[in-house]
Amino acid sequence: MKYCHMMQDYLYLDNYEGGIALCPWMEPSKSCIGNLMKDEIEDAYNSDYANYLRSTMDDQTFRYCRPEACPYIQNNSLEEISEEEYNRRKKDKYQPTIINLAYDFVCNQHCETCRESVFVPPTDYADKMNVIREKITPCMEEAHRITASGHGDPFASRYMMDVLAGIKPTNPDMSLLLETNGVFFDEAHWKRIEHLSQVRIELVVTINSFDEFTYKHISRGGNYRRLMDNLEFMSKLRRENKIAHLTNTLVIQDRNFREIPAFIKKSFEEYAFDQVILRPVYQWGTMSEDVFWFKDVLNPMHPYHKEYLEIMQDPILKDARVFHFGGDTIHPARPYPVGMTDKYFPYHKVKKGSKVVIYGAGQIGRIIIDSLKQNEYCEVLLWIDKCGDGKCIVKPEILAGIKAEEYDCVVLATINPAYKSEMRNNLKNMGIADEIIISCCE
Repeated sequence: MKYCHMMQDYLYLDNYEGGIALCPWMEPSKSCIGNLMKDEIEDAYNSDYANYLRSTMDDQTFRYCRPEACPYIQNNSLEEISEEEYNRRKKDKYQPTIINLAYDFVCNQHCETCRESVFVPPTDYADKMNVIREKITPCMEEAHRITASGHGDPFASRYMMDVLAGIKPTNPDMSLLLETNGVFFDEAHWKRIEHLSQVRIELVVTINSFDEFTYKHISRGGNYRRLMDNLEFMSKLRRENKIAHLTNTLVIQDRNFREIPAFIKKSFEEYAFDQVILRPVYQWGTMSEDVFWFKDVLNPMHPYHKEYLEIMQDPILKDARVFHFGGDTIHPARPYPVGMTDKYFPYHKVKKGSKVVIYGAGQIGRIIIDSLKQNEYCEVLLWIDKCGDGKCIVKPEILAGIKAEEYDCVVLATINPAYKSEMRNNLKNMGIADEIIISCCE
């Protein structure tokens, strides 16, 4: 039978309101087993409801697990054991030995895949942090493994830094997994937790891209130059064995999937990373459906899906040090959300029947082209992009040889401010009048 240790060993502190769960990859509406603001950990962890969730392993249905989020299910790596062995592992009372401190949401970044804006703590945040810390500290010092922090960055938060600095492990075999975006993992912050190097420290840094332009787009609020310096510092600690394991992570999305082979190569050749994790973008309820659709190149209906599949065949992705969090999973085929197909074209600025040039062959450009083909609102004279193939899509430079009176306007098919500025400047350099350059709707 299939066995998942998470249900018997894991404690997931899900939010600053005190919610606790058995596993971060269960259905959110079903996984909560208690609240630290009113419950003791031992009581919640052994409650009737917690044991009911564990019973889904007894009957092998795992009915509250999310296959699309769980790496064990996606990689078909759940342990296979006999029924006798399973019964031996069952207990009358459970004590969490793996604790995920995901309750602190303080972070220096506000990546689109995670949150809409910078997290601003409510007025009672410090009080809640103190209650949770007081309840969890006794469990942490006896734990086999501690993870910090799934919803924020431990080095950007004074609350989590205080927790980590105060840990005095009684278990010499304890391991500590720290998840960070890397911007605040510097020498000053390291000194506060350096005493923990007596146990096994594993560091997982999510940078998503080594390319400065891509990084700034994906890692909103990040600091590229500071991160690059800190990557050197992390590598130094790894080479000195003060960090036992160093992982670099890339969340696969439309902006960075083409960089995956180069990302892996640079991680291993220029820095001291032991592992690279490729993690598909997931919808955690923080993105609008159209934004998620744009990012999810694992969707067979995404215009970049075929290219994504080709890139995933690169030999470097077969390196044993590369972990595919989602296995070979392909996300369900989803068309662009109904009612969204017309939202980007600036109908209020373009007269019906106009001759237009569409500049941009990304997701938005393709949606605009498809929409105009269906509604015949105006005539698309040209579709241009710097990556034009010379067939349906041509290079922007072609406009230099076309008379201005042959078209009415150029629509910039992007909502990225940096791309928009670059495209506008490119057009101006070709002598295109600024008044006929129109941005698509935000």
